Amino acid sequence: MSFSFDQILAGLEIAIAVMIIVILYHGLFIAVDLRRILRRVDSVTKQVESMIMKPISVADSVLSWLLDYIEEDKKKKGKKK
Repeated sequence: MSFSFDQILAGLEIAIAVMIIVILYHGLFIAVDLRRILRRVDSVTKQVESMIMKPISVADSVLSWLLDYIEEDKKKKGKKK
């Protein structure tokens, strides 16, 4: 049983087509998994950002209160003189 060159070439083309279909199928699942991973990373990033911003906002409000207090104190001392 001898195969001709055309038959071997056709068999290889079919095998390559099946391999490409399998690769695309796996690529689809990889893309979906990457989307899920990126969503989780985004949510974790938002949580970390909120954890970092809370102390910064508290420090900012304390600093602004302190500056307002100092300015009022200077105004009161300026009026007394």
